[in-house]
Amino acid sequence: MSRRQDTLTRAERVRQRRKQQKQAPQQTRRAAGRRTAPRRSKAKSTARTRAAEVGTPVVVSRYGVVAGAAVQPTASVRRQVRVARGRNAEVVASVPNVALGWRWLSLALSIILILFLFALWYAPAFRVDMPQIEGLHYLSTEQVAAALPVLDRPVVAINPAQLQTDLLARFPALAEVHVRVGFPNHIVIEAHERQPVLVWQMGQKVWWVDAQGKAFAPLAEKAPEGTLVVKAAEAPPDATELQVGLMQLLSAEQVQSLRALAQYVPAGTTLVYHPRYGIGWQAAEGWQVYVGRDLADMDKRLMLYQAIADWLKAQGIHPALVSVASLQAPYYRLEP
Repeated sequence: MSRRQDTLTRAERVRQRRKQQKQAPQQTRRAAGRRTAPRRSKAKSTARTRAAEVGTPVVVSRYGVVAGAAVQPTASVRRQVRVARGRNAEVVASVPNVALGWRWLSLALSIILILFLFALWYAPAFRVDMPQIEGLHYLSTEQVAAALPVLDRPVVAINPAQLQTDLLARFPALAEVHVRVGFPNHIVIEAHERQPVLVWQMGQKVWWVDAQGKAFAPLAEKAPEGTLVVKAAEAPPDATELQVGLMQLLSAEQVQSLRALAQYVPAGTTLVYHPRYGIGWQAAEGWQVYVGRDLADMDKRLMLYQAIADWLKAQGIHPALVSVASLQAPYYRLEP
């Protein structure tokens, strides 16, 4: 038998062994199955049973099976610090895992903005003290500051454009105003007054006139030295009131002509304005000289007057009035 088995090939031996296994009893196969099936660890089955009861995951390590923590929602999961002690890991610290969304960030920014606006409106550091006023020559800073409703007001409530409008309306003598507002509570006002070049006297009423022909109330008792003085019974017919306290009395060209005329008359001579004859003055010879109201071609008018004055002196004529208002038709009158 053993000799025969030695003569069998490997394939024949495999087929013979399979045939013997099929013929073995059922119990023999079951016993063989029990011997070959791996045994389930009691620790593993106990841990898994406990984990299933409490709803926790099972953690398998090289030292055995350890039941983990219960699964929590993502928002409440804590970051845990574990320290290995023997075969188990012990939790020694737990840090909340806080997840802030864009809504929380928006809420925080809104609260910060509200607090900032509250501070801008009510904090004493942002309330205006005495404004800084520059560029004044005649008006005092106290006069201008008293007309400004800015003291102890929040700096954020100041409107520079409105302040400029209010100052120009309150003080017609101001030619231009610039207002600058700065934090925390600074206001700088740069104001420039109209500079008088003429003094226009109408009875008891006195006006200062600037280079643009705008008349305004005097800013001092006396005009600057060398200012030309014009006495008139009334205002020119084309004068217009621009606002309360400010009048367009003459044009800029007329003012320029009057200033040029002052160079041909004796120093300190007072000019006069007549509704009919226009601008004139008292000549040194004693008669009245008038050059008209439009004051154009002043050089030609003065040359014509000088020629007429020389002829009158040569003829021994002493008129009461000489008019060169018309270059084509000058005349003199013996009676006023």
